[in-house]
Order: sequence, then structure tokens, then C-alpha cells
Amino acid sequence: MAKTQSRKAAPRSAMATKRTKSAHPSLTRTAKAAPVKKIISTPARSLDRPVRHRSGSKQALVIEMLMKPEGTTIGDIMKATDWQQHSVRGFFAGVIRKKLKLTLISKAAEAGRIYKVSGDTASTASTGSTSNNTAA
Repeated sequence: MAKTQSRKAAPRSAMATKRTKSAHPSLTRTAKAAPVKKIISTPARSLDRPVRHRSGSKQALVIEMLMKPEGTTIGDIMKATDWQQHSVRGFFAGVIRKKLKLTLISKAAEAGRIYKVSGDTASTASTGSTSNNTAA
């Protein structure tokens, strides 16, 4: 028969103090670290200037579809951009409403819900055309 060797274990009192310290970090008093200030590398964008998009990009395509008087459906945008439904909805919330600050209107129709950008804010969005760059 082979002899089994027992390992020397630390005394239970030493293990109990270690567990207590790690299990209850609130009992130990430590100095709180000062909050770290984030450094912003890019300056904030001015809201006076309209946002410019690359012509032919998916973002410009969707904005162009939303600016049509008849509007568009999520299904049409999904076909045109090859995005999934949740991506289109996220684009509406994140880019159209928050970033570009456009008013998005939705109406129920027989073909599904129709989305379009309202007329007063549609003129402020730029879809990639740079009409200001005329040759002198």
C-alpha cells in the first residue's frame, strides 16, 4: 500500500482572518481614490452647422429615403441597406433623433408603419451634396 502524505494546512485561525478581510472589504478603512477626469480628444460639434454625410453611404441613403414626402418603411430600409430590423430602429434613435436632432414621424398604414422626417427639420439635414463648394 502506498502511503498518502498529508499537506500541512495553515491553522484555522489564520484562514478565518484572511476570509474575514476579503469577505468584508467595508470593514477595512482605505482612502478613496479621487475620480479620474476624462480627457476629450475631439472638440464638441457646433449645432449651428448642418451635419455632412458622404454621398452614397448607407446613412445618406436612409436619410434620403426618410425625406421623401411619402416616407418609407423599415422593410424598405432593410432591403436597401442590408441591415436588420433592430439596427434600423437603433439608427432612428441614435442618429436621426439624437445626433442629427431631426423629428421623425411614424404613421400606421396598410403596408406597415411609414416613417419620415418632418418638413421643418428636413431642410437642415445635409445628405452629402456640397453646394457650398463652388469654383471661383
